[in-house]
Amino acid sequence: MDVKKYRFPGNLGGRSAGLALLSAFLLILSFPPFGLHFVAFFAFVPLLVAVDGKRPATALLLGLAMGFVFFAGALYWLYTALTVYGHINPLLSVLLILLPYFYLALYFSLFAWLASRCTPGEAVIMAPVYYVALECIRGTLFLGQVLHDSPPMIQIASITGVAGVSFLVIFVNAAIAYYLWQAKQGAASPLVPLAALAVVALNVFWGMGEISALERAGGVPLTAALVQGNIPQDEKWDRRFQTRVLNRYLDMTREAALKKPDLIVWPEAAAPFYFGDDPQYTGMVRAAVREGGVPLLFGGMAFERGPAGEERYYNSAFMAAPDGRERRYDKIHLVPFGEYIPFRKYFYFFTQKVTDAIAGETTAGTSTEPLPVDGVAAGVQICYEIIFPQGSRAFVQNGARLMVNVTNDAWYGRSAASAQELMALPFRAVENRVPLLRAANTGISAFITASGKIVHPTPLFETMTVVETVIIPPVGAPTFYNRFGEVFAYACVAGAVWHFIAGGLRRRRSRQ
Repeated sequence: MDVKKYRFPGNLGGRSAGLALLSAFLLILSFPPFGLHFVAFFAFVPLLVAVDGKRPATALLLGLAMGFVFFAGALYWLYTALTVYGHINPLLSVLLILLPYFYLALYFSLFAWLASRCTPGEAVIMAPVYYVALECIRGTLFLGQVLHDSPPMIQIASITGVAGVSFLVIFVNAAIAYYLWQAKQGAASPLVPLAALAVVALNVFWGMGEISALERAGGVPLTAALVQGNIPQDEKWDRRFQTRVLNRYLDMTREAALKKPDLIVWPEAAAPFYFGDDPQYTGMVRAAVREGGVPLLFGGMAFERGPAGEERYYNSAFMAAPDGRERRYDKIHLVPFGEYIPFRKYFYFFTQKVTDAIAGETTAGTSTEPLPVDGVAAGVQICYEIIFPQGSRAFVQNGARLMVNVTNDAWYGRSAASAQELMALPFRAVENRVPLLRAANTGISAFITASGKIVHPTPLFETMTVVETVIIPPVGAPTFYNRFGEVFAYACVAGAVWHFIAGGLRRRRSRQ
């Protein structure tokens, strides 16, 4: 087969770079704060056009340029976290954030190269396969999350996880790119893009049926109050504000208890002391729970000594019941350079400058046993743990019928960080068919139904309490995704490896 006849003619040169950058800007528009989610369905088209027929080095560079510009534009808030609250020198902060931007961009670079190895016809199927495979290898599946506020579209996540939605997005992109290639050849047919749109439409109709079936099944109502304390980051652990911070949460909790919810939730690290270690403040919280008669789930730091007398600090979530029963979950997936310092010998300056502001000596937890909430087992994930699906899946496999995410996004100011993190929550709900509660210090707090619908999202930097009732579906067979995890993504990895090897053998025979 003569592969060259499938290539775009001409020397695209600087035009190719412009197309790659256009893809980056379109993809930025599909993510918060812009949120033009439909743009994702054609954001990769310019890149696919640009890399067609290019040499490997050129395709790699085009993909790298797109990825770097996209991540720099979408994750700009990392600079705020490092400079404003991490107290890192601005120039050093820029240098530090360039490293993750470059690393993440490498996957886009590989995608562009692999797509360039395909004929335009092959790319219709293989581009989404390669893309999902690379996201799986990276360990975070994120592209499909742009469609987080379209419940009918994301119900497929109960089978495939985010990978299935990412596949559909790239599938449509590749189909459009193929149509443009046909137009260049003077023989354009709308059959392929129409087929891609038909697949998307079928997925939406199927998703609507899944949502309807879920609503008919009913379930157990649970009313929760989410307390958004809106405490400035520089006051949270300042001893001068300790009493004021705690009193704000206690006053809001007493007011919420008057509405008789089944659960009250505070955000991550809401308690400005070591619960159980400080008798005065611990007693104040226990008294408020006892008087209000409502279980309280709240974030705070825990302190204990290990077998050898060593000090251990945990980022934890505590469950305090009116009858005095208490349970604790310790965060498992810690933030590197925030809650712990990897390669401390080489990054000693983080210990000096960042650890004073955040718990750089945090110990990771190990248990995914749910916490009891008024007869309902609740799994808890703290902050960005929720973006990794394995944790929620493990909690539900251990009997959780409700997931709670407590977080503190004050680190990122009025940026898109909180909205971007929220994108993952509907997928965790759909993947496991459980509702999800999110309590954030400065927002966005929200309720997520088992079908992935976001209810009552709060604005940023407002002190408020929101009360809502979610329906916990009856216990039934676990979802395919909950049972088998990333099987679809692993299948894409296998397909990508097979196609890569087969393509290499085909090229070798062609040269011979």
